Amino acid sequence: MRKERSMVNKIFIISLCVLLSVYSISIIYTLFWGLLSSFKNYYDFMIHHNWLGFPTIDASEVVNSRAEFFHFENYRVMVRDYYLVEANCQTTFLVDGEPITHIAVGGFPMVLVNTFLYTVVGAFLHTIVPALTAYAVAKYSNVVGKILTGAALFAMTTPIVGSQASMLTMLRNMGIYDTFLGYLLQKASFGGMYYFVFLAFYETLPDSFSEAAEIDGASQFSVLIRIIIPLSIKTLSTVFLIQFIASWNDYQTAYMYMPSHPTLAYVVWFLTNNNQVSGGGDMPVRIAASMTLAVPILIAFIFLKNKLMGNVTMGGLKQ
Repeated sequence: MRKERSMVNKIFIISLCVLLSVYSISIIYTLFWGLLSSFKNYYDFMIHHNWLGFPTIDASEVVNSRAEFFHFENYRVMVRDYYLVEANCQTTFLVDGEPITHIAVGGFPMVLVNTFLYTVVGAFLHTIVPALTAYAVAKYSNVVGKILTGAALFAMTTPIVGSQASMLTMLRNMGIYDTFLGYLLQKASFGGMYYFVFLAFYETLPDSFSEAAEIDGASQFSVLIRIIIPLSIKTLSTVFLIQFIASWNDYQTAYMYMPSHPTLAYVVWFLTNNNQVSGGGDMPVRIAASMTLAVPILIAFIFLKNKLMGNVTMGGLKQ
């Protein structure tokens, strides 16, 4: 009986490993294929049907991808055609019956600034606010904490349909529509799934950590900064990375709430879906635009995987 169970377990583990290996290879190959295709020109990719091979860089070939491979021509086309994106990044809306127009300015460097504020700052707020709220609720058990937890649970389980129109109207009436202040205020909310993740984590932390520090004269703020946050840094980092990836690939929020502040994701979406640009119908240019979003995330994961995938350990108190 035990031998049969052992055999079944081995078969299950082997099957699972094979399945995960095939899945991993498919993802890695897709990224590798996209990177290679971004260094091909239109004729090499579409006319000669060089879909799976390496870019043609032989100078003796009439049609080759030397400019794309050695000079990043497809990526230069994406940056060069940004002026068409900027020309379309404007919005006009009414506030108290008066028309207000916002126009994108600053060129492509401003896109990088917008992307930083949109992804890094937005992800930070969407991580730290639920964490601080969850810590306060877990440490101070009172009616307010129960109300906050109930409100977060209600917002998660109740489908609120048609709230975007009222949100846009409210932001416009407050004068913060199409501004980073309005966007960051939306991100600075404690609700969502990760509030409960942080709440469950902080509830498992023993009070002896904070009590030992308080006996030594540490304030509540010092306990939070020097003890609680370092203990939860892996959880915070993991949630931040998830929020960062979600914001990095999100163009719809920028399109709806910040139309005159284009991010890199919005630029990529516009360039790959608009035939007015020179590379609009050029598949390698579209792939190159997509790679500008995929490669940074891949690099970040390679360097941060050991820190983000480790187990949370606790210790350090003298008995």
